[in-house]
Amino acid sequence: MLVSNREPYIHKKSKKNEIVCKKSIGGVISALDPLIRKHKGLWIAWGSGNADFLVTDTHKKVKIPPENPCYELKRIPLTKKEIENYYHGFSNRVLWPLFHLFIEKMQPKETYWNTYCKVNKKFAQNILSEIGKDDFIWIHDYQLSLVPFFIKQRKPTAKIAFFWHIPWPPWEIFCTLPWRDELLSGLLQSDFIGFHTFSYVSNFLNCVNRKPGVKLNIKKKLIHYEKHTTKIKHFPLGICYSEYHQIAHSSAMLKKAAHLKKLYGNKKLVLGIDRLDYTKGILNRIKAFELLLDENPKYREKIVFVQIASPSRNKIEEYSLMKKEIDEAVGRINGKYRNETWTPVMYFSKEISLTSLLAYYWISDIGLLTPLRDGMNLIAKEYIASNNENTVLILSEFAGASEELTNALTVNPYDLHSIARAIKKAVDMPSDEKKYRFQAMRQKVKNHDSEWWYSNFLKEWEHVYA
Repeated sequence: MLVSNREPYIHKKSKKNEIVCKKSIGGVISALDPLIRKHKGLWIAWGSGNADFLVTDTHKKVKIPPENPCYELKRIPLTKKEIENYYHGFSNRVLWPLFHLFIEKMQPKETYWNTYCKVNKKFAQNILSEIGKDDFIWIHDYQLSLVPFFIKQRKPTAKIAFFWHIPWPPWEIFCTLPWRDELLSGLLQSDFIGFHTFSYVSNFLNCVNRKPGVKLNIKKKLIHYEKHTTKIKHFPLGICYSEYHQIAHSSAMLKKAAHLKKLYGNKKLVLGIDRLDYTKGILNRIKAFELLLDENPKYREKIVFVQIASPSRNKIEEYSLMKKEIDEAVGRINGKYRNETWTPVMYFSKEISLTSLLAYYWISDIGLLTPLRDGMNLIAKEYIASNNENTVLILSEFAGASEELTNALTVNPYDLHSIARAIKKAVDMPSDEKKYRFQAMRQKVKNHDSEWWYSNFLKEWEHVYA
């Protein structure tokens, strides 16, 4: 039983009042959907589409995907108040900024916390209504940290694993959360907890060690708390390499790539792909590109920066303000340097199809992924899986993927000069070095794909009960 806040498929009413089914966007969904398609099971999530419950049965279940149904999705309905306080409130105005080290953006309101507890309990009740004797419950991410506690209250023998997909901060940051003890108590009812990186595991253990009543076995990564033992380990999440590699070499994608390449001519293409979020460092990299052009006139008219940012959390004020700042920065740079044949920054604030996304990967000379903080950044892995050998990846040292993709050019995303120097180095890099770096990264992405991640996680989880 796989449990997440976001559902893998959404049913919505079209303008013609027809019900259409659309796959959700996001790293967690793109990684988990191929796995549950292959291994089957039940997926439980919040039903967020306006036509979601028009297609479910009396148990709020629907078989998906529509074109080839191979697993069941159980949808949990949430009220407008619950969505505002649990999702937009506690999840995205408290936990998200805090765990990404943006402590000044945290808004720890009591109403947010109370609703977060209520919704987590609702998830637990829906899981308990479905659970069988030998079922494994795999819960995902920060929106559902209390669910293990509510399940174990009713069913102490339930087999629960939790995967935390965002960074885990150091104690000095985590301790500012008013409900830190409750959150840890909820998570520690899991039998097994996975994180992306070793550093997140270290931070988590350091935070747990401050909690009264906890005993740690650091060597075995075991946490003993209230007569319960929790195993901890890091598993870097992978992508479905074969799927991305196959689509990247399809005739539809190659045709799209050829068309895009004509639009940009023989100019070097620097590509940024992100969800529109203040943690992604989009404004910093735009300013770094401006710095590159300011200090290196020889690159003018020879290089284009394309930034694609899919809209996100539009109802939260910080996101609207950030979009305004980005729009202004793009306008300033283009106003300064644009001429009849060259627009230095092409900025698209919209969702694009998978084929278009992979076409941009394919034609780009440089991938510029510089989040200020990121749990993993699967786009970096998608970029490698979908590209050719004549490209360079520039990656933030604060992205979880940087611990694996050591052949990328790593940068401090807060240092504009560091980013500008990396772009310059990538543009001037010899072909042999590009090929060597790319092949090394491709091998890692291929070997440590989503199936590898799933198999290793499941193997370790099963050992917990041996």
